[in-house]
Amino acid sequence: MKEKTSGRGRLVARCLLLAGTSAALAIGAAACGTPDEDADAGVTVGDGGGDDDVADGAIEPDDGGSDDVDAASADTIDSSGSSGALLKAKSLHFDEDFRAVWGSSANDVWWVGREGRILHDNGATLTPLDPGTDKDLFAVWGRGPDDVWVVGDGIVLRWNGFVFHDKTPDGMESVEFRAVHAPADGSTVLIGGADGIILRVLEDGSLMQEETESKIALHGIWALNAGNAWAVGVQGQALRLSGGTWSTTSMPSAGPTIRVIGGSPKGRLFAAGDGGWLALTDGSTWKTDLSNDPKSRDLLGLWAVSDKDVWAVGLDGALVHFDGSKWNVRDIDGTYMKTGSFHGIWGTKTDDDTMVGYAVGDNGAGLRYADGKWLDREAETTADLLAVRALPDGRLVACGQSGLLLAAKDANSPFLGLAAPVDAADLHGVAGDGEGGHWVVGDGGVVMHSAADGKPTTLNPPAAAGANLRGVARLSDGKMLFVGDGGTVVVGDGDGFAAETTGKQIDLYAAAAAGDDAWAVGDLGAIFHRDKDGAWSKEPTGETGLLHDIVAWGDGSAAAAGEGGLVLVRSGGSWQKAFESPGLFLYGITRLKDGRLLAVGWAGALVIGEGASFKKLDSKLPNVLQGVAATATGTIAVGKKGGIYQVAEKLP
Repeated sequence: MKEKTSGRGRLVARCLLLAGTSAALAIGAAACGTPDEDADAGVTVGDGGGDDDVADGAIEPDDGGSDDVDAASADTIDSSGSSGALLKAKSLHFDEDFRAVWGSSANDVWWVGREGRILHDNGATLTPLDPGTDKDLFAVWGRGPDDVWVVGDGIVLRWNGFVFHDKTPDGMESVEFRAVHAPADGSTVLIGGADGIILRVLEDGSLMQEETESKIALHGIWALNAGNAWAVGVQGQALRLSGGTWSTTSMPSAGPTIRVIGGSPKGRLFAAGDGGWLALTDGSTWKTDLSNDPKSRDLLGLWAVSDKDVWAVGLDGALVHFDGSKWNVRDIDGTYMKTGSFHGIWGTKTDDDTMVGYAVGDNGAGLRYADGKWLDREAETTADLLAVRALPDGRLVACGQSGLLLAAKDANSPFLGLAAPVDAADLHGVAGDGEGGHWVVGDGGVVMHSAADGKPTTLNPPAAAGANLRGVARLSDGKMLFVGDGGTVVVGDGDGFAAETTGKQIDLYAAAAAGDDAWAVGDLGAIFHRDKDGAWSKEPTGETGLLHDIVAWGDGSAAAAGEGGLVLVRSGGSWQKAFESPGLFLYGITRLKDGRLLAVGWAGALVIGEGASFKKLDSKLPNVLQGVAATATGTIAVGKKGGIYQVAEKLP
């Protein structure tokens, strides 16, 4: 991400300037230190923009008003999770038991596990996806980022690049599928399960059951090519595909359940199972080998980097390594996962030829292998969320670092990832398209449109010229307004884009629209107005602080929030200061259903009010809130380190 003085640099620069004055002593801690030692409190685009007369992120007031709480309680409200908490965390920490991991590259890795949990790792952050099932999932493999197969208890799923489809054959809804594999040449996909059932994926994506004449409960499968494969299972039994026929064979030292089989890039096969059982081929026959694990722990996952470099993982922190001559117990280098039970392991090379690996297991346990060490990789989304938007249909969409894009069907539902074809750019703003879809903007001129029930499309409008885009709003004619660094203003849709100008090269951070009016806010207290004819004019505010966000609603009404705790309200065609708090940074603002405005920012601060009456609430949250959105079902705030919070229904 390209750093500009409008982001981290500006915050640090202003702290340095303030440090030369006595006033700095009073506000220095709030502006430059705790709660986050990183001075980048986040440049966010929030909740401006709109559809029809009411903007996205603003909802019509409830005629019944709000149920007020005694204002005496407004100074400090406990946020520990009690009924009086201002903010309640919506967890993006995942503690399900994960059973398998696979990726098409180091930037496209899949975790699957119990209760339908699927996480996608783009190399920077883990994002939960919706598989459309809560059945337990046990294996994952694929032939590329848009052809991923996941199997489990009575379920076969295929990911096509943006959504999962249920491909379970009729009558097999109770079959326990435990294995899936595609050979390196991509010639087929094989799925293994109970009762010796093996399914093959045909060219048209349909599934055909193979003739195995076996009832073996299969746990692992590996295909060297379309006609040469092995499947392993209970009591040391295996199935071999050769010459178009599956045959049953016993592995050496038959007895323990064989949990996994895998091969090296050159085709040497390895297998592992209960009691530390290990076996390998010498090219034609299998022979057992010693794990040299004094605890003889069950081995459940296997990754063959090469013929002479193989890793196996299992219960109670089991990690063994084959160096070409023998297996040796290895220690996990991380702090928290040393005794975790791991079920799946997979690895690959990065673009710079560095080897990376991943292991997943019980209670959200995860490891990442890099530079010769296995370190903790907890199942948790920790990327900063930079904005959240309420769409007209009540859905909420949040965006953030490294292409992070999440959505919830309402304020009470979990946030799940959307198929964002962007993972190298930070996403800063989102708005509804008025037709059930949404637009997202980000660094480098990224513009992404997701139509209702459609695959996301990434566009790079020439009019944006690679500028970092910060805000987006829908205009009354259905076109979208995009704003960003250097005063960049672009208007258009999927049919084309055109540049406009405010007349100033001031960085713009957010946009909002309602009716025929639109606004953009940014640095130096700047607020620009766009009329129905597309003409821009600068509206006086008398302020010089950076404005981070704006929300608009009917009849020319709008509100903006920014640094210095500023809340500006537009009424009767002019802007008035409604609130300020030196040292406080506000990053998002929305309009609640009772008509009041709510701004959020540094150290979990909430500023709420209407007209000229505003007050600050202390949520006691040690996080920076960078966006907020209100819907008829509730209000959501987002912030650093994957923070998503449900705002209390009754605010003082």
